[in-house]
Amino acid sequence: MKNPSKISNLKFLFFSLILLICSQAVLAGIFTLSQQQEIVLGAQAATQVERTQQVLNDTETTKYVTEVGQRLVSRSQRSDIPYRFRVINSKEVNAFALPGGFVYINRGLIEQADTENEFIGVLAHEVSHIVARHSAEQVEKSRKANLILGGAGLLLGGARNGRALFNGAQLLTQGVFLKFSRDAEREADRLGAKTMFDAGWNPQGMVSFFQKLAQRGGSNVAFFSTHPSPQERYNNIADLTKAWVNKGSIDSKQFQAIKTRIASFPKPRNSNNRQQMR
Repeated sequence: MKNPSKISNLKFLFFSLILLICSQAVLAGIFTLSQQQEIVLGAQAATQVERTQQVLNDTETTKYVTEVGQRLVSRSQRSDIPYRFRVINSKEVNAFALPGGFVYINRGLIEQADTENEFIGVLAHEVSHIVARHSAEQVEKSRKANLILGGAGLLLGGARNGRALFNGAQLLTQGVFLKFSRDAEREADRLGAKTMFDAGWNPQGMVSFFQKLAQRGGSNVAFFSTHPSPQERYNNIADLTKAWVNKGSIDSKQFQAIKTRIASFPKPRNSNNRQQMR
């Protein structure tokens, strides 16, 4: 018969070892994603997105979104990685960014924006999540959590349960690219406003777009299920926009032409696979 006290001591020692390994790994930077790892991870996620989402295969629309997106990137604080912009053929007002430079904008968002700077405000926000490495930081946190939870699983129920708990932790962190803290959202708003101003657009559109969505029934917009309220977004950049009220481009004929072009396409089919705007 096994000695319960001895087993308990062994579990305690093992758990202490796990914590020691974690602390040393943090100090050594083992959990930190390299830039190349971030790009590879984003590419893998992008492949999965495009398997489950209908990408709008229209050369003119993709060209326009890429051009304005690259214009933002050129004035951002992280222009040393390749960025790729795609439009998803969905009526939902939504957008999201993946680590390593992958940005997706829903067709419905372009259709709902009245002016170019409203559309650019969302695009700049998503680019800024990549600039600030918010998704990469979430992955790094999940790596640490997985190691600790995996070790705890071994203590609670042996190797088999440890593997199960480790896999469960991985499933729980599947949304790491789409769930950010309020501090991260605030940083993306402020970086985005500054970037779009430096690139020649009036950042007031970032706020006016969210206010219009709220007035049109924000509770039914996917954006508001994960993002702060329009008032909070305004508060995030109010001090910046005061000096930029009458500066920068608001609209363009090119944007309006793209809106008209998209409106002429068949209505998108419904999709049960949805990414949330972050």
